[in-house]
Amino acid sequence: MDQQKQKPSKRLDLQGIRALAILVVLGFHFYPEFLPNGYLGVDQFFVLSGFLMCMLLKRAENQSACSLVTLFYSKRFKRILPLYLLIILISMICLYNFFPDTAIETNKESALHALLFVSNRPKTVAEDYFTMLSIAIDIFTHTWSLSVEIQFYFLVPFIFLLSTKLPGKQQYGYYGVIGLSLVYFYSVPGTVAFNSVFARIWQFMIGMVVYLLGTTKPTYPHYQVLSNLDDEEEDCKQLLSDEESQECCSKEKFSEILKFSQPVSYFALVILLAINVFPFTLPAGLVRPLVTMGTGFLMLLSEDNLVLSNRILTYIGDISFSLYLIHWPIYAYWKLTCNGSHVLLALALASSIVLAVITYETFEKWYLRLTSTSIGILVVALFFINVVVINKDDISDQVNSFGKDISSLDNVTDDMTLDDVERLNYRWSVNDNKNLFTSTCDYENKKSALGWCRHTGLPKSGKYRLATIGNSWTANHAKMFYQECSYKAKSIMQGSAFGCEPLYPSAQSKMCKANFTDFEQRIRKEKPDFAFIFTRYMSIGAPFPKNVSSFDQDPIYQTMKEQMLKFISNIKYKLYILDALPRINRGVINQLAKLFRNHTDPVAIDDMFVRPAEYEMARKRHAQLVKDCKGKCIMVDYVPEFYNTETGTFRYFDERGFSYWTTPSHLSPHGIEHVRHVWRDICEKL
Repeated sequence: MDQQKQKPSKRLDLQGIRALAILVVLGFHFYPEFLPNGYLGVDQFFVLSGFLMCMLLKRAENQSACSLVTLFYSKRFKRILPLYLLIILISMICLYNFFPDTAIETNKESALHALLFVSNRPKTVAEDYFTMLSIAIDIFTHTWSLSVEIQFYFLVPFIFLLSTKLPGKQQYGYYGVIGLSLVYFYSVPGTVAFNSVFARIWQFMIGMVVYLLGTTKPTYPHYQVLSNLDDEEEDCKQLLSDEESQECCSKEKFSEILKFSQPVSYFALVILLAINVFPFTLPAGLVRPLVTMGTGFLMLLSEDNLVLSNRILTYIGDISFSLYLIHWPIYAYWKLTCNGSHVLLALALASSIVLAVITYETFEKWYLRLTSTSIGILVVALFFINVVVINKDDISDQVNSFGKDISSLDNVTDDMTLDDVERLNYRWSVNDNKNLFTSTCDYENKKSALGWCRHTGLPKSGKYRLATIGNSWTANHAKMFYQECSYKAKSIMQGSAFGCEPLYPSAQSKMCKANFTDFEQRIRKEKPDFAFIFTRYMSIGAPFPKNVSSFDQDPIYQTMKEQMLKFISNIKYKLYILDALPRINRGVINQLAKLFRNHTDPVAIDDMFVRPAEYEMARKRHAQLVKDCKGKCIMVDYVPEFYNTETGTFRYFDERGFSYWTTPSHLSPHGIEHVRHVWRDICEKL
């Protein structure tokens, strides 16, 4: 009895496995070049989670079905939701105050997905998990695994209840059949398999079967398995029927076998560690099932494993939930703001661990002692606050626009103050991606404003087939172009590619080469009457290569010319090309209100704002293009709209401080309104 009292309330070795899993996940996120297989730690989490679910369900096995389900959800949500919701809230507060504006809009949407546990929703190729890790703009990327787990919570009680209708040995076959979701995992596309709960069920099933194999009683009062049956062997044989006695004895034999298998547990641990920390990428299709099943096998054998049960590992296992939730937003901040500093990366990792310890010792331990009612109130409060914080900008916009007659894209009115300047400059940047969408366009890819779409709702009186192509500036101008030109159009095809110019494959990247070809093929197929290129220059501003001094020898220009000739051969009338403008220093935009409050000389702001390098070379190539265009190319020039002849500087803000640009380097809605008259004149003359 004394030994029973001293028995820990949870299996320390499992906490050790959990610790190793979180450590390799951290290594994969922070140092993927050294731990390219560390993502397998999440697969181990799923096995451990399946074990825990089965344990909770077995404890409530003698309850009614309704009570079993209620108790299960109560215990799991009490453990997960308070900390999860708190981390989302703190992440959003940090996002608004410390992250670049370009990250805000993406993360507001991601925060809502995380809040509703649908971060594992079907992904586009661009949203592939490993791509998102490399970009690190989404601070909630890592919540996909919690979404998978929570979604499985809604299945597992009913899976378990059905299993209880079967005799003991048949339950293993039942779980084995469900575990055939492994076939689904390998039969669907990679992004689906990675994120789908139905493709991950087999991993949870392994954890559940491990618990059942190691349990020696129908219900078990402690978080422990594989205990010795010696004390109760005779009672068991006397009280049970022959069939039940055979099952009891078989469990005894199984337990006895495992008792002498501790050396095997150390060997299994070494193999799993070797795979997880192997410095070269291993084929996921091979090592994922190996690690998943190997983890289950290790859990069967490792109860007395001294390595896994040591205090350091078990404590890391205790803080693993906090550490998993906290580390990724910190890493994302480093990725977006620290220019690859290795010192700051190590500091970010250390900060993640310190904050996880603080969170565990204060918040986690505190709320786990609360009553279920108190937990419920806390969860509801945190959820509501999260909804408000995530949508605070939209709420603010509604409040500020209430009762005002606003008809332009920029929402600027004559009575606005510097506070409005600060608010709108910020909002235009934050909403930049949202503003790329236009309600009139039927997008081929519904999830992205970039790519191809065709405008709808055109008047029947329109005469011309129009096509607009370019990089994201095409989508940036789309609403205004539609408003000014749609009455002349019987069709408008729109194509935009992120960071890719239609006249030259920017940076010679694989993506831009594909888009370069796509632009030509679409124009050839569409055969528009008029085409318009909306592009912020990328590579065409580069200087002549070494030993090149003329356009005849310039490979960039020759590529542009060849593409232009292909375009105009399929354009009936004219090709309009937006000429180059100097780039910007994006950080100045959110400082404009402050600079105006300090009465900073506008010319000094111009010098801070504008980056004139290379734009003149882009304009020279465009000018030569017009000469070689057989009279079918027309340059659209924004320089007169943004060049201040009195000061001799480009001015990218108005006299009140409203910016004509956004931090993602598009024209702001105010900038679009500033150039609207240019397109009104063009469209009137078509």
